[in-house]
Amino acid sequence: MVKGVIFDMDGTMFDTEPLSARCWILAGKEMGVDMAEEIPLKCRGKTREAIRRIFLDALGEEFDFELLYRIKNRIFMESLERDGVILKKGLLPLLRYLRQKNIPAAVATSSGRDRVSRSIARAGVGDYFQACICGDMVKDSKPAPEIFLKAAAALGLSPGDCLVLEDSAAGVLAGKAAGGYTIYIPDMEPVPEDEKQGITAQMRDLEEVIGWIERENGGNCQ
Repeated sequence: MVKGVIFDMDGTMFDTEPLSARCWILAGKEMGVDMAEEIPLKCRGKTREAIRRIFLDALGEEFDFELLYRIKNRIFMESLERDGVILKKGLLPLLRYLRQKNIPAAVATSSGRDRVSRSIARAGVGDYFQACICGDMVKDSKPAPEIFLKAAAALGLSPGDCLVLEDSAAGVLAGKAAGGYTIYIPDMEPVPEDEKQGITAQMRDLEEVIGWIERENGGNCQ
């Protein structure tokens, strides 16, 4: 039975992954660096420290990652403030359903606390979540399950009773490792078939999750 739902943020709740990848490229250009497009794609679902390692491996140990990170976040937040946050299809119906059924929800994202709080506030969905675990609150980046284990604990639940919603390979692997339900909803980059082995389900959008929870719980929610 699903007693709690844990949402990844970028690419799952919000359609921000293309924007994030573009902001890394723009930040690089501002620093005079022509960055290969595959470098930002490797950053999906990773913590700041893991992303730092990706850039240093690609651009050299002397590369000023901290400057790149600051520029990228400035460009990203300027875009959100200017254009708003695009919600993924079905997010609001699912959040309203969970509230109606008294199923608590948490956010578990590799992004830092400042960006997460501003993004969630800009999207106007903060009241739907009982907990939020960010990338700067954990030691190990996805695909390690730490972030989902902490999110379950913050909800006062066993990880096995929680449903993880993810769009990235690292997130799917972390969800499986956490030991509960994992539903994969594709976004920018498909998760390889072998990494999807053992997930609970794959769905087109978040609205489909409502029917799945209804069937899994047999209408017996809290």
